[in-house]
Amino acid sequence: LRAAQQRGRFVRGALRGALAGLAALHAVGLLHQGLSPAAVLVSSEDDRVGEKVSSSLQELGYARDAPSLYPAFYVNTEGSALSAVGEAVESGDRGGAVEADPLDLGLAERALRRTTRPGDPEERARYGRADDMREFGLLLLTCFLLSSAQPDAGFDALRLRTLTDGPFAASDDDGMKTDGVDVAALRSFLADEEALRIGGVGGVEMLDAGGARLGGEFVTQSSGWGLLSRLLAPAWEDRPDAAEALSHPFWTAAMSPEPPPARDAAPPEKGDDREQRIAALEEELRRLAERKGEEG
Repeated sequence: LRAAQQRGRFVRGALRGALAGLAALHAVGLLHQGLSPAAVLVSSEDDRVGEKVSSSLQELGYARDAPSLYPAFYVNTEGSALSAVGEAVESGDRGGAVEADPLDLGLAERALRRTTRPGDPEERARYGRADDMREFGLLLLTCFLLSSAQPDAGFDALRLRTLTDGPFAASDDDGMKTDGVDVAALRSFLADEEALRIGGVGGVEMLDAGGARLGGEFVTQSSGWGLLSRLLAPAWEDRPDAAEALSHPFWTAAMSPEPPPARDAAPPEKGDDREQRIAALEEELRRLAERKGEEG
C-alpha cells in the first residue's frame, strides 16, 4: 500500500503541474490541442514525495490562438475547406446552420449545435479551452490507470480511448452521442479489471482519493472521479476552466488507496449454520471417545 501511495502522489503531482501549465496557456489566449502523456515533461527531487515533483508542458506544435480556432464542424472531413455549416455561419446564415442534420455532423459539431453565437471568435475560444480540458481529463484517467496496471494486462491507452469514445461515451438530453464520458459507468466497469491493480491497488482506488462513504454509498464529488465527471461532461459548456479545475479538492486530498472490498460470499444454503455444524462435530467426537473407552 505504501508503494501505491507513493505512485499515486507522484502521478498526481506531475498532472497538477501540467494543469497549471495549461492554465497559463489559456490565460494568454492560447490552446494546447495536443495533450497526451508525451506532452508532460516530469522532473523530481524525490519520486517518493509528490510535492517534490515538477512538470511542464511540451509538444506545443499544435498550440494556437484561441479566438481563431475553427470548431471541427466548420471544416470538411479533409480539413481543407469550410463545411456547409461553416459557410452558412460565416456568411451570417444562422438558419442554414441550425437546419443542418445532426446525424451528418461530427461529435464536435453536435456539441456546438446549440451554441448561441457559433460565429463569434470568443465562443470558438471557449469551445477550444473546453476541448483542452476534455483532453486533460482523458490524460488524467490514462496516467492513473496505466501507471498501476500489470505489465501483461493488455490494457493500453488505445484500449482506454476505445472505451471512452465507444460504449461509455455519454449522450445529451436528446439522446445524441457526445464527446463526453459516462464516468460513473466507466468506473464501475474498470473496478472489475484486476489487471489494472498491482498489489491489490490500482488507478481506480487512487482516483477515489477525496471521496467519502455516507450511509454505505461512495460519494465521488470531491474525488478524482468527481473531477473527471466535470472534465468529461457531455456538454462542453459545463466543463471547468483550468484555473477552476486546479482548485478541486482531489489535488490536496489524502492519497490513501485501499484494496477494494471482497465480494460478498454467496448466502448459505438453508440450514447451513456454522455453530450448529461445530456442535454436531463435537458431539460426534464425544461419541467416538466414549466408544473407544468402552472398547478399551
